[in-house]
Amino acid sequence: MSVSFDHVQAASRRIAPYIRRTPLVRADGLSEATGREVWLKLETLQHTRSFKRRGACNALLALAERTPSGRDGGVAWPPIVTASAGNHGVAISSIARELGATLTIYVPKDAPRAKLDRLRGPGITIVADCVDYDDAEARALAAAANGDGLFISPYNHPDIIAGAGTVALEILDALPSPGAIVVPTGGGGLLAGVAIGVDGRAPVFGVEPAVNPAFTDALAAGHTTTITPGESLADGLLGNLEQDADTFTLVQQHRVPVRTVPEPFVVEGVRALFAHERLVAEGAGAIAVGALLSGALAEAADPIVLLVTGANIDASTLTRVLGGA
Repeated sequence: MSVSFDHVQAASRRIAPYIRRTPLVRADGLSEATGREVWLKLETLQHTRSFKRRGACNALLALAERTPSGRDGGVAWPPIVTASAGNHGVAISSIARELGATLTIYVPKDAPRAKLDRLRGPGITIVADCVDYDDAEARALAAAANGDGLFISPYNHPDIIAGAGTVALEILDALPSPGAIVVPTGGGGLLAGVAIGVDGRAPVFGVEPAVNPAFTDALAAGHTTTITPGESLADGLLGNLEQDADTFTLVQQHRVPVRTVPEPFVVEGVRALFAHERLVAEGAGAIAVGALLSGALAEAADPIVLLVTGANIDASTLTRVLGGA
């Protein structure tokens, strides 16, 4: 897979009418609490409340450019198949409805209700009985192999990666010389995209749940491995990488370090964002804050930019986390 800085720039132009240019704000409360100069890139304010809207828009718009017109002059969309832990499904279903594409989404049976309820709509089929994300991805890939649709990976797809990387362009426009940019990491589409999008102008760090060290183990081994995911509040970052995932190759090529975050600090990241900044984020969205609090980012220079990538947390879960239960 070849994804370049030019692809990220092209994605930025392509998706501009369909996304929000989200704020980059100095986090005064977190800065005071940690003794660091902390900035937050608030993808929680993106359409669908997640950065995933960027890649989903780029993937479908780029597909439309490559697809012949139908008899009515519109896009003759092929059926599309994907898998999602939640946010990618919400994002791609939203743009599919806007563009008139048909989509089948495989999701884990325990995906948060806050995400599942937002998948539904005309042309969208949801398969919500998958054991976990790995099962959802395997079933979506099998469906595509059987001719049921074109598979679009939520992370391991060049247009998804390039779309995600547009967040780096916005960060550098607002803060030209960050000391480091910290990226929540699951399948690595956002991490690879940001590494490409910074174009060498800032160090990038990935952070993943300690119970799901897919990237950490792969980087240590020099190739993708198979792990047994544990339970985490950062449900959107759980699961294995596709075998020989291109995201891993890109992260490896750009020499991006990935740090693990113990589960108590994943939870504390959500609490700290609310306590110090009055911001709501899901576990996966707040893990960069948790990484800072855990000491995993001691080597990263200031000003440090933490990507806050999603706000789709169930109200009951948020209440439990903030209550300390």
